[in-house]
Amino acid sequence: MRVAIVVLALLLANTLRAESVGIATMVIGTPSVVMDQTSSALVKGGEVQPGSRVITGPGSHAHLRFNDGTLVSVRPNSELTIIAFEQEGLDVSSFKLELTNGSVRTLSGEGLKRSRKSFRLNTPIAAIGIRGTDFTTHSLEGETQVEVHSGEVVMAPFASGCLVNGLGPCSTQSAVSLAAGTKEIMSLRAGASMPEIIQLRLNGQRSDRSSSRPEIVKATAVVESDDVVLANRITADQQVMPLNANPIPFVDTDDDLLVQSGALVWGHWFSVPTGDTWSKPATSLIGQFDPTVSNAVYGLFRDPSHAGPLAPARASVALGLTAAEASYTADGLASQARVSEGVLTLDFSSQSFISRLTVDTDRAGLIGLEGVGIISPSGIFVSKSTSDRMAGAITTDGLEAGMLFEKKVGAGSVQGISLWSH
Repeated sequence: MRVAIVVLALLLANTLRAESVGIATMVIGTPSVVMDQTSSALVKGGEVQPGSRVITGPGSHAHLRFNDGTLVSVRPNSELTIIAFEQEGLDVSSFKLELTNGSVRTLSGEGLKRSRKSFRLNTPIAAIGIRGTDFTTHSLEGETQVEVHSGEVVMAPFASGCLVNGLGPCSTQSAVSLAAGTKEIMSLRAGASMPEIIQLRLNGQRSDRSSSRPEIVKATAVVESDDVVLANRITADQQVMPLNANPIPFVDTDDDLLVQSGALVWGHWFSVPTGDTWSKPATSLIGQFDPTVSNAVYGLFRDPSHAGPLAPARASVALGLTAAEASYTADGLASQARVSEGVLTLDFSSQSFISRLTVDTDRAGLIGLEGVGIISPSGIFVSKSTSDRMAGAITTDGLEAGMLFEKKVGAGSVQGISLWSH
């Protein structure tokens, strides 16, 4: 009888370990997953279970989507273990991750948003709990850093009131919280009594605001806030050299946007624009896709499996037009226009882009547009020009893009939307 109970317990344990708690929605390079000391390649659609250890090497990257909708991006040279994941109905009762080294970005799903006290991310020296939804963690040698993109995160060193096997944010006197919306990161060094808040400066330095007389030190943080990156990337008079200086000819047909089946989809906000037989109501896309850029008429939505921190397949790429819609408006009269050529060059090493378009109008002739600007770490790009407005979004691999464009021409204006691919 006792033997039978032991066997039953082992079978039950194996069954629990075999339960899938999430899948890999995107895989770049050759990440692996280790389970029960057996290593195998992690492939797109591959399942992960409690006990799974995801390992990424140089150039490898993986996105995991858990059963409650939580997204975790495992960046290159990282090791992340799924310690526990349990769900009761729509709520998460236990969700624990361990980042041994490297970097991950965590975006809470609907289940975790209702159960924040059930989440914990541990590094070798720190316990991290959430009061928010979107943050990036870096586990470095002797240091843990956290950057908060949305909400609030609490970090504390392990101690008698903050145990490794606990859940939720620690509430000890050594716990420090950081909310989004600041040019700051939270850092805990090995042996320190509590985390420090570090101000990121535009000159690449960081300072500790916790001391009475902040000391300026050489920056060792691997984190840059989006604002710092965007402020330093391109100055007003800096030129960005495109991979392809000449726009590529494009045939703008009436039906090139009829089928939108890629990772980027255009939707209309209110009434259907005249002649538009292809865009979807934006309200039907919210919840299934992530909104990116928009104007008064259209919004660009991105498949969540292609969103998150950029992990481009190439350092730079020139994309070609696959679909476009344009119109010219003057004296209160709008008429259809045609995009005749275009090129979109993305340089991920400098986080910059350049785009050139030519639009053929019936009343103003050929109109040229040119945009130069920055690409944010989340794949949103915006031009710096006040006359030629361009804004768009990129898939995480950098091989697909959607972009809206506008330009004033005398008393009139040209505007449109586009899709691009490699």
